Amino acid sequence: IDLENYQKEDAFSESDIRMLQTVASSMGVALENARLFDETQRLLKETEARNAELAVINSIQDGMAAEFNFQAIIDLVGDKLREVLRTSSIGIRWYDANANLIRYLYEYEHGVRLNVPPNPPTPGGPWETMVSTRRPMVANTPAEIAALGLSMIPGTDPSLAMVQVPILAGDRVIGKIDLEDYERENAFGDAEVRFLTTVAASMGIALENARLLEATQRNARESTALSEVGRDLSSSLDLATVMDRI
Repeated sequence: IDLENYQKEDAFSESDIRMLQTVASSMGVALENARLFDETQRLLKETEARNAELAVINSIQDGMAAEFNFQAIIDLVGDKLREVLRTSSIGIRWYDANANLIRYLYEYEHGVRLNVPPNPPTPGGPWETMVSTRRPMVANTPAEIAALGLSMIPGTDPSLAMVQVPILAGDRVIGKIDLEDYERENAFGDAEVRFLTTVAASMGIALENARLLEATQRNARESTALSEVGRDLSSSLDLATVMDRI
């Protein structure tokens, strides 16, 4: 507490000082109590938010555990994220290593689902950076978006903030979740990044399991087809009959 007098010297007596000390002492106790109360409230809100976040993550994990179809898992996660995050603009993309293409398996802008053709990642661009670092990329202003080299899909609107989180399968980046905000800058903080990272980690496991299951089923179908063709070839000597069966 600071008191000044511009009209006279010797303006403050011992009684003035004693009164201010008493007020300051009481004020210190009150302010510390208020600070501790605010901190308690903040921690309580963080705990509630974290519990809600974990509940959403658990529901997503339960849904993925019940699905064994690659696209169905992506649709389930995308729909849930749009609902929970109240966003109308989200993308879930998968990297096709054999074709060196980014495939846009789930893409929404302003609440409208887009059909985006696959395209190869830009050499030395953001995708290669994410693959090497395996870390999220956060750009909360148009300047930061430009600095990271995050380009817009042709025909879509420029966003004011963007976050991209890798989907990992072991130590490989197999895809990413892309979230954009067209209304405000600084839309994505630590909480959003942490939440998306946790979802992406669970998603990576589920997608890899679905991919392996689909590959196993495809191999089984091919083996069955080859076996049936072999039986057909050996069951008849008539060329026309064999060709019809194949």
